[in-house]
Amino acid sequence: MVNISSSIPDFTGKVIDNGRLKLQEVLGTGAYGVVYKALDTNSAGRPRHYAVKCLLSDLPSRQRKFQAREIALHSFASAHPNILTMHGTYEEERYTYLILDLCPGGDLFGAITERHVYYRNDALIKKAFVQLLDAVEWCHDHNIYHRDLKPENILCTADGSRLYMSDFGLATRDPFSRDFGCGSSYYMSPECIGKEFDLGAYSTKHSDIWSLGIILTNMITGRNPWHWATSDDECFCAYLHNRDFLLEMLPISAATNKILRNIFTLNPLTRISIPDLREAVMKVESFWMTKAEIAKASEHVKVADAQYAVKVPTKEVEALRIVPDDSTLADELSSSGSDFRRLPEHGDAPRDTVSAPARALIGRISSKSPHRLVAPLGNHTGSDADGEDSMSSEDSEGPITPESYAVQPAVDVPDMPEGVGLGVGVGVAAGEQIVVAKAAVAVKEEERRGKQHAKSPVASPSHLLKNAVRRFRGLHV
Repeated sequence: MVNISSSIPDFTGKVIDNGRLKLQEVLGTGAYGVVYKALDTNSAGRPRHYAVKCLLSDLPSRQRKFQAREIALHSFASAHPNILTMHGTYEEERYTYLILDLCPGGDLFGAITERHVYYRNDALIKKAFVQLLDAVEWCHDHNIYHRDLKPENILCTADGSRLYMSDFGLATRDPFSRDFGCGSSYYMSPECIGKEFDLGAYSTKHSDIWSLGIILTNMITGRNPWHWATSDDECFCAYLHNRDFLLEMLPISAATNKILRNIFTLNPLTRISIPDLREAVMKVESFWMTKAEIAKASEHVKVADAQYAVKVPTKEVEALRIVPDDSTLADELSSSGSDFRRLPEHGDAPRDTVSAPARALIGRISSKSPHRLVAPLGNHTGSDADGEDSMSSEDSEGPITPESYAVQPAVDVPDMPEGVGLGVGVGVAAGEQIVVAKAAVAVKEEERRGKQHAKSPVASPSHLLKNAVRRFRGLHV
């Protein structure tokens, strides 16, 4: 993939917008543009700064169309207080400048992985996550579906108390999409991945809600539950086999587990709505197990809690910056391929050179990464548009199905003890495998009625597949 930003010269010191904004320093560079910190020269008494995203506008008509869509949707959505404000655009012959609020607190990924601000802070999680729910619900009410919700695309204040959704590069107004594999792998719903079912389209609204569930898991545990929501991912396979898998492997409370089960339903039609999710989150007494419960829990739970509890001095975090790397994502992740998706270490993941406030503003780097089980939260790969798991469409050829890489935390967390890995073999005798047919993603009729089961019985693959296809096609009725 051509890196468009490489053809953009260094505009440091340049003055734009009729002399009003001076570009002072580069905050980050990406595949599609460069983000600058800019000074409003009219605010000499009380200097005001903005983030200015410079995009190459001398593009083929199709790419220009998708760039215009991103600008239009973000500009419209700026009306919401929890969506990063776009103040306007400035056009030159070859370049377009997006003038955005500067958020020096960085992104949600940094708040989770570098500062651990949400660890055992129920009130803060409620305050922050409800803001995100409000922003996403507002977008859905106005027929805007984000399709790339993840911590890197959410900016926040330094204390994590205020969230601002950003990066509308993959957003659409289509309630149903044929753009399978759109987004970042950890956050994609099963129907968005599209690997298990041969269906015409998926609901972008319900897929966004799935992504919200992964983000909530990130905030509470500092981890991702799985790499891909497909039956050949060991951790997701274990979840299909045992709906209480997350409760057994993470230090989450029973109330949190119930919420996640209601989000991670395989039939989008039975997935919890945002209003109901908001109500459920606000009713939670605690998102975590008590210390007494952790003492009685599995080693997986104890390690997960201990690792997320590690605090990192701010100076240590600032001293470590992202190092670009051309190696593929799968080579930098867990050593065992089966530990429970802990956030990886700083510098291991290929990524743009970028400071935290710019991560959600710049474009993405695309790279073909093998579909391999990966453990930690972080390194949020997207599907490659040219890969076998994605489909081309009118809607997908703009800033297409990216490979987006999450910065790794500056945390020297202890390695997972030998034998404490998760994935294949979880809850199974050594040498055995959890065998769940791909068709096990079918939702049982009891689930449609709102009933929950700790174990999902494996019916015949043909029966389950027919059930799933019938229910998924119900989206189009």
